[in-house]
Order: sequence, then structure tokens, then C-alpha cells
Amino acid sequence: MTMWSELRNFFWLQWKLTRAMFRGRRTGSRLRILGLILQLISFAFTFPMFLAMGIALAVVMILVSPGAAYEIATLANTLLFFIWLLLPASYSSQIIERFEMTQLFPHPIRFGSIVMGSTLMSFLTITGLWTVPIILGEIVGLAWHQLSALPLIVLGAMPAFTLLVLTGRIMEDFFDLVSGDRRLRAMTLALLSLPFMFCWIGQYAFQYAVEDINRLPGFIQEPLQETIERLDLEEEPESFHEVTAIFSQILEAVRPSRFLIWLPPGWAAAGMGLAVGDHWLRALPYLALSLGFTGLLLWVHAGITRRLMSGAALTAGTERVRSRGQFQHLPGPPDLWTLFHKDWLYLWRSPIPRRLLFSSLIVVAAMILPLRNISVKEEEPAFLRDVAPLAAGGFLITMLNMTISLGFNANYFGVIDREGLVSILHTPVDRRHILLSSNLTTLIYTGAQLLVITLGLALLTGRWALFPLGLCLGLCLQISGAPAYNLAAILAPYRAQLKHGGGRQRGNLWGMAAWALSTPPILALIVLPYLLWKPALIVTLPLAFVYSVGLYTLTLTPLARLLQRREFDTWQAVIAEE
Repeated sequence: MTMWSELRNFFWLQWKLTRAMFRGRRTGSRLRILGLILQLISFAFTFPMFLAMGIALAVVMILVSPGAAYEIATLANTLLFFIWLLLPASYSSQIIERFEMTQLFPHPIRFGSIVMGSTLMSFLTITGLWTVPIILGEIVGLAWHQLSALPLIVLGAMPAFTLLVLTGRIMEDFFDLVSGDRRLRAMTLALLSLPFMFCWIGQYAFQYAVEDINRLPGFIQEPLQETIERLDLEEEPESFHEVTAIFSQILEAVRPSRFLIWLPPGWAAAGMGLAVGDHWLRALPYLALSLGFTGLLLWVHAGITRRLMSGAALTAGTERVRSRGQFQHLPGPPDLWTLFHKDWLYLWRSPIPRRLLFSSLIVVAAMILPLRNISVKEEEPAFLRDVAPLAAGGFLITMLNMTISLGFNANYFGVIDREGLVSILHTPVDRRHILLSSNLTTLIYTGAQLLVITLGLALLTGRWALFPLGLCLGLCLQISGAPAYNLAAILAPYRAQLKHGGGRQRGNLWGMAAWALSTPPILALIVLPYLLWKPALIVTLPLAFVYSVGLYTLTLTPLARLLQRREFDTWQAVIAEE
């Protein structure tokens, strides 16, 4: 059987696996159909946007100088590389079933066909289709400046696109390889979240730096100042041609390609773009280098595939047996600390708390530099410089509380140890201890984040009042809101989808209602006194703590009785597969 025939069988088998997603009559099958429709609608709206981006990229590269066009191509290829590296194609597309080679190993398909077919499969994902207009825009923009270089540009674009696809494919292979080990998978996700943080922080750091050219690093500041002095930008450009000429000279002066050329997408961009500036001999080695690196990625993909076929998987080693008696010596009922020990272990075994932690870091990164800008601008009114960082910090803490509450607290039983909850509900353990254990776990989880965030905000803004006030605000929001979130978790529990977003509309509505009811009293006791009359905080801060603890104490027993009455509905909901 030829390679082409096996590839046809490969895609036929993948189509059968995709159709099998929708054959069942269970709720999950209907939800997949709904998800497919939503993804198709999303693709119908987003693909024209990326097509417009490709056209805009081509137009901009045509208008600028050849050297600036090469710099733009380098930046675009590097951005696409990080998108494919951090967002593997199958994670952003559910139009076909997530491609897992382990499903194909039992079928009579040769190893080479699986390697080539899995690579071609990545071309057909949404990320792959989004990338095509961008690459075509680069080809058109570069070829416009020197049509004779078109064959070399097209030849360079082929390994550039293949490099992106293989990068995403290898990331998916690696996830399959580590999927059998929980700790290694968690470490991988944590490492992959760091570039997202750098992107967010870098965006706001760039906005902060460009407000004053003296803040830029020396290797960028010096050529940029020389270019600005040479152009004499005191007078505004009179035509669009002058604007593009100035932009070209600034881009050529900064020359980001001198740094990005050390990365694989920089090699591909150099193979495509250097010929436009008549650097034919320099382009050929980079073209050969990008082709060689593409072959290396294909070899790595084949090696991981062979390892997966042999049934091997990466692990982080055997788990240490933890002592179960480390909480038994604490004061209070022993079963409470046993439940807390169980909840604490399962807190870090569930991926949802890690996702929420990542979301919290993104929110902080998005607001931290604007807060710093407000605090250092002396021309702003004194009242604004004093109040704005604290008000924005309070808003950030409130949004952090909402993020954790909606994704975690309001559906605690559907997120943490779902099957274990069923066993606990069949025992005579005090239901108040179940609620206390879950609330204590989430309080420590949230309190640790609040401690780091409020301390960081105080350091960056120079407003040390943010630290105690923010900590008090966050803790009071968490304690006073616990009864409402417990009520939502008891009345509307559902099994969270740990592999995906983990949310569902019904649960989110109950959680949103709980957050909307529990938040205003605390804001009225802490935020309003600070804005209107600060000495009142001497009374309102202790009052906020008394209100939070008192409300929790008064509602704990009634909620425990409600949990006991709804035990059957609760455990049936959290173990039901959708």
C-alpha cells in the first residue's frame, strides 16, 4: 500500500472518529453538536478578520521600504511562532475531535503514515487556517519590492509555515506524553503559562516605556534618538508618504531582526526577506538553516510518536507517601482536620485552581503598570493620585474575588474530589465540618494570593495603605460571601469539565447571584468610608470583620442541614457525566 493510500485511510479513520462524537443520545453528545455549531460560527467570523489582517500586512509591507518590510516579516513570524507554541492547534479548535495518535495505534496504519498524517492534520485546524493569510500577506509584501525574488520568498515561506505547524504538533505530542503523570502535567502547564505572563507584562511595560524615550533600553534608545534627530520631527508630516517613510526609518534604526534572527522563526524570515534587499548570498544559509530545523522538528515528532506507540510515558517519579497524622494534633475535631487534609490534597490535583491562579495573575499584570503610572504622575491632582491607586486596587481585589468565587467556590463540590464526596456523604460525619473544611481551604487559597498581590501593589504604587486595606477587603469578601457560595454549591451543583473551561451557564448564574448579594455590604463598610471620611475606618473595619464572621457563624448550621436534606441530589449531580 502506497503512502498516499494510507494517508487516505488515515483521514477516513479520523472522520469516523469525529462522527462518533455525535452518535450518542446523551447530553454530552448534544453539547458537542452545540459546541461544533458555535465553533463554526466563531470561525466564520474570525477567518475574515485574519484575512483582513493578511491583506493589511501586505499593504503595510508594500508601503514601507524593503528593509522595513523585512523587519515586519520577522516580527510577524516570531509572533506566529509563539502563538503556535503556546496555543496548540487542537486546543483552539473543536471542529474535529482533538487529534490523539493513541487512538490510531490499534489500527493497521504504518508509522510513517501516522507521522505525516498527524502533521497534515495540524494544517487543517483553525490555527493553521488562520496562519495562511498572514503568510500569504508576507509573500505579497516582500515580492512587491523585488519580483525576481519571488521564487526564493515562496521557497522560504514553505519551511516557515511547516516550522509553525510542527511546533504546534510537537506541543500536542508532548502533552500526550506527559498526560499520564499528574505532577509532570501540572509542571508543564505552569511553565507554559509563564510566556503568557511575559507577554502581558511586556505589553504594559512597552506602553510605560514609550511615554518617555529616556525609559527605553540603551540599545533601542540610541539609534532611535539619532533617527529622530536626523528626521527633525518638530513639524508634522504633510503626506501619508512622509508618514510611511518616517515609520520605515524608525523600524530600520531599531532593527528588531538583529535579536529575533537568533530564533527559528527569524531564520525563516531571513530566508524569505533578505533577498528583497539584494542580500541573496546571506539569504541562502538562513534558508538552509530553516529547512534543516524543520527536518529536526519532524524527526522529534517522529521520535515522540514512536515513544507513544511503544506505550512509554514520561513521569516525574513515584509519589511520596504522605503522613496522615500531621493534622491530627491541631486543636478542634479530628474529623474536621482530616477533611481539610483531603480537601487540600485534592485542591492541587484539580486543574481548575491552577487555571484560576493563572487568570488572577493575568488580571494583576493587566492593571499593575497603569496603577504605577497613576502613582508617579505629579501633574495629576493630589486627590486623584491619592485615591486612584487605592480605588483601582480595590477594584482589582473585588474582581479577583469574583473570578475565584464563580470558578471555584460556587461549585466547590463539583470541582474538588467529586467521587470522594459521595463516600463522605454516606458517613455520619458532621455536615458543618464538610462546609468548614471547604471554606477553610478556599480561604487559605485566596488569602495567599491576596497577600502576594496586595504586597506587590503596595511596593509598585508606593501606597502602603493598599496592603492592610486590600488584605482586609479580600478576607472580608471571602468570609462574608462563603454562605452565599455554599448555598449556590448546594442548590445548583454540577460536574465541572476539568479538561475544558469548567463552567456552565446555570452554575455561573447561581455564582454570579451569590457574588452580587454578598459583595455590596463589605464595599459599603470598607471602600465608601475610605473615599468619604477616612477616620470612620476605625469603626467600619472591625465592624466588617464582625459582620463577616457573624454572618458565617449564623448560617453554618442551617446550610449544613440543607446539605443533609439535598445529599442525594448533590452527589448525583457531581458524579453525572455530561
